[in-house]
Amino acid sequence: MSRRKTYQEKISDHIANVVDARCIKNVIHFTRLSNLRGIVQHGLLSRFDLLQADVLQKSTTSDVDRLDENDHAISVSVSCFYPDMFNAKRHRSGNAPWVVLGLNPSLLWELNCHFFAHSIVSRESKYERGITRRDSGFAFESLFQAPSNKPTYRETAGLPLSFPTHPDSEVQVFDPIHPQYLQRAWVETTQDKEEVMRALQAFGRGDFEVWVEPFKPRHSYQLTTWG
Repeated sequence: MSRRKTYQEKISDHIANVVDARCIKNVIHFTRLSNLRGIVQHGLLSRFDLLQADVLQKSTTSDVDRLDENDHAISVSVSCFYPDMFNAKRHRSGNAPWVVLGLNPSLLWELNCHFFAHSIVSRESKYERGITRRDSGFAFESLFQAPSNKPTYRETAGLPLSFPTHPDSEVQVFDPIHPQYLQRAWVETTQDKEEVMRALQAFGRGDFEVWVEPFKPRHSYQLTTWG
């Protein structure tokens, strides 16, 4: 007689099935290129974990303080990034080189994740109803639901299957993200690519895809863009 799955295993299976059905290939995290060596060595850590490990001074965080005041979380997104936020962070950094990382989507069900259809600090997230558990498969599915007053919005906007409905959607990860989840990198110049390759070679990572392309939105509809 087979063992019955636990509630958490059922949640993991639910999320994995949605990832597979929507052909989701990447979880996205952007950071300054100067942080890449530390990420390849240690993985992605929350601000709290960086402080505990006494390595925060070796990393350059994108903002002095998190807007959500949750130093235990790592913010990532599914399939694309929010251009408005990315551009604002780049501007505040003095336009230093940045890298967009593609992570294996298996982290969505293997690690402790909370899912938000909009940015966690947005009014929409604050007053959202119907989501009782942010770590559930239903919370994950909410990232791809059309607005209730616009049931055909996704089709009208021509959104790819793997893209969330709202570009500011957010996933908060409450576990360290091991370096092995890293699988791709996107930079803007060949010089930045060379720096990425040096960082990868320093830690024996030859299983990495790196491409060079301007950080421009990959999809747009009316005034909304997805990076």
